Amino acid sequence: MTTPPLLLVHCLLAVFLALTVTAASNDSKSTTTTTTNHKHGHGDKALTGRFIHVTDFHLDEDYKEGSSDKELCHRGKGDAGVYGAVKTDCDSSPELIRMTFDFIRNKIGDVDFVIYTGDSARHDRDDDFPRTKKQVVSAQEAIVKHFTDTFDTDKIKVLPVIGNNDVIDHNQCGANDDDFKVIQNIWKPLGLNTTDDFEYGGYLVEDVVPGKIRTIHTNTLLFYKDNDAIKDDCDKKGSVGANHIKWIKQVLDDSRKQGYSVYILAHIPPTSKKDKPYYTSACTEEYFTLLGEYEDVIAAHFAGHYNNDILSAMVKKHGKYEQVSALAKKKKKKQFKKMDLEHSNFITPLFNTPSVIPTFNPSIRVFEYDTEGKEYPVGTIRDWWQYYLDLQGTDNGRSKDVEYELEYQASELFNVDHFDGAGIQKVFGRMKEDEDLHEEYIEHATVSTSKDKKKDKKKHKHKDDDEDNDDDDDDEDEEDEDEDEDEDDDDEDED
Repeated sequence: MTTPPLLLVHCLLAVFLALTVTAASNDSKSTTTTTTNHKHGHGDKALTGRFIHVTDFHLDEDYKEGSSDKELCHRGKGDAGVYGAVKTDCDSSPELIRMTFDFIRNKIGDVDFVIYTGDSARHDRDDDFPRTKKQVVSAQEAIVKHFTDTFDTDKIKVLPVIGNNDVIDHNQCGANDDDFKVIQNIWKPLGLNTTDDFEYGGYLVEDVVPGKIRTIHTNTLLFYKDNDAIKDDCDKKGSVGANHIKWIKQVLDDSRKQGYSVYILAHIPPTSKKDKPYYTSACTEEYFTLLGEYEDVIAAHFAGHYNNDILSAMVKKHGKYEQVSALAKKKKKKQFKKMDLEHSNFITPLFNTPSVIPTFNPSIRVFEYDTEGKEYPVGTIRDWWQYYLDLQGTDNGRSKDVEYELEYQASELFNVDHFDGAGIQKVFGRMKEDEDLHEEYIEHATVSTSKDKKKDKKKHKHKDDDEDNDDDDDDEDEEDEDEDEDEDDDDEDED
């Protein structure tokens, strides 16, 4: 049968149009695939090169404005402010948490992801009002709700770890703990990779920038000296601590093979603000070894817990890895100046971000990181902005007329444009040579709440008078008289 000419034309036209559409579709898919390689893995969101780090909310849903801080802001009459009672043992008021998330939502703007290093629930410090399981769970649910109300978690991943106050019996948890299932359920709205590893040990891994950056969410309670549920140290084969170290090592090995940079997230850092180990002896050594041996993979380590703003790094000495910190006590200045930086090799950087709970002024940090890997490896911290709520400077939280503001920008403060191990070493060197810079670092370590707070911070002037003489005393055995006044005790969370 002969095909009519007009029908033949229509058929040819249809084939031509179909081929054109198919080609366009293929081109579109190719473009999408190529573009996706440069976009965030959650909802194809373009990378900004910025992320938020917040820590230690310690929400107290029973906080009472106008109550006494001597009664943990639960009762009595006193000066407990609407946004908290700075430099007391009170936890965070609901209003402080609300306005913190309002600031994040309205002022910080777009970011790629959010690191949250734990402790949503209040401390169990009030003997007359002991916290309950319901309160611990409720506080964590409230914080998760704040996160999901603030971020589209399909596009901006919220990356938490378990804090020592997030388990029902604070500090205490072991393998296959019931707490892990409770927290797994609380975190469900965040869409996290809480697999069998999480159910066993409370740890997980996330690919936050596919093909580029991976986060390891540790459960540092498994290393913690004050966790009585752990009977064996990390040198005991098959112990929960040893298994956690083994798991971290496996993730780092896989990441090295796959070309990923890794951020390690922890609630409890390896050492306290006095540079004393928080972990058991074998766990400390094993953890330090991981941070050192995988310095080519680990772009940075992030922690919270003790509320201070402290810079640290791993160094290798005599075949072993150690942590060095810029301790934030005036009394330690002479010790700091004796540090041999010329013959040290700083490797993995460790960042301790200050907390939201107003132990000091509440704070939020925004990091800038390398997304291209041209000048520095992907994931290298390039800068950060430290925001704080100056409660101490505005009637100790009793006034509502206060907003988060910029406390400092790291690159401007330290005159360094990258914060890998070498960058942190430059920071240490500058503080060693510049007394004013070191003083300013000490001021920021307590989020600008030192007892002799400078009133004109724009001039960055630092007193060098008799007020500092006691702090400069180099007798290391003498108790620092303002240790307990300006800082929580190292074991603050045992209260």
